[in-house]
Amino acid sequence: MIQLFMKRSGSPVIVPLNLPASHDAMTEAASQLDEASRAGKTEIVEIKSVIANLPSYLGGLDPDSRTQLAQLNQLSSIIAKMDSRERNIYAGALDGNSINDLNDMIRVAVQVSDYILIPNVNSDVTLGRYVAVAGQIQGDPRFPEAAWPYLDFAKIGAEYYAEHGGAYTYAGYVLRKQDDELVREKKSKIQLDLSSSQAQVSICLPATKEELERVKRTLGIDCFAEAAVTKVSFSVPYMDEHIPTTGVCVEDANELAWAIEGMQCEDGELLKYLSVLSVEQPGTMQEALRCAMNLDDYERIPEDTYEYGQAVLRRIGADDELIDTIDGYMDFEKLGEDTMAEEGVRRTEFGLIRRCNSPFAEETQAMEMGGLS
Repeated sequence: MIQLFMKRSGSPVIVPLNLPASHDAMTEAASQLDEASRAGKTEIVEIKSVIANLPSYLGGLDPDSRTQLAQLNQLSSIIAKMDSRERNIYAGALDGNSINDLNDMIRVAVQVSDYILIPNVNSDVTLGRYVAVAGQIQGDPRFPEAAWPYLDFAKIGAEYYAEHGGAYTYAGYVLRKQDDELVREKKSKIQLDLSSSQAQVSICLPATKEELERVKRTLGIDCFAEAAVTKVSFSVPYMDEHIPTTGVCVEDANELAWAIEGMQCEDGELLKYLSVLSVEQPGTMQEALRCAMNLDDYERIPEDTYEYGQAVLRRIGADDELIDTIDGYMDFEKLGEDTMAEEGVRRTEFGLIRRCNSPFAEETQAMEMGGLS
């Protein structure tokens, strides 16, 4: 998780130490340094880590300090237990905090679960867009739908960043959970007005099986096919623009409402769904539901072609160390541009989107591709 490359002053011999390390491994490294030179001071030649920005915080590390080496070993053990998402969060949490020593680095690592990562939000512009859409979901009066084309996303993002802190990383925006006010649930995602020969009822979705049965009893029907859907309303902005409301089935609408509620619990999922809808252009609510059920088949990607080029390499197994090594020798921006075209990436008002299993249809590509070049 952390690699130290050390030498003794006056000696060219470089001794590597991979952390976390056992006591024997650390003793062996010390012995090799002693063999090279007993009189010289131990120097750090290079530090590598799966956390790309961690070495920049270790510039003052004293390899002759047993206390500091023990702390670094402890930190590496904590990092070793993190999954890739937690490592991305940790990298951002380091940049978003005041880090003075190894104690601070360990503290933030232990508290990594206190932070969230909002994927693909890595600039004031993309943060501003995210805040505006989330504000619409919450009914924030600062972001009326009519004003959307005129919003200054960069300013919105910069103001949110200044107020809440956090840090932009290649993977997204990292901030403390207690500072995150971007997504709040609303009880009703979809509202249906139903009519039968006996009654008229408005039902808020998602609803439980028991709630649906009560509505049937009120309408005096055995199944919802016996009732007419007279009106469909969405509480989530932009859904009414992208989801057809003719020929609506109550069961499909309820399943879709549950799916939307789940999206609001996952960072970036609602924006992904809106992007998918704007490209796929479903003809029925059932098709819109199918898009929601297959959301894992789509990926929101970074706006920046340089960052996307690096993301492509990570997708095929390259780690940060390799990417840092070839930086300067490879045109990441060109790789990003070519891969976007090859993978059928589409630009929408909610961000860039691609379909993972197969590119979007050629006729769709022609309509949406203009904004990429």
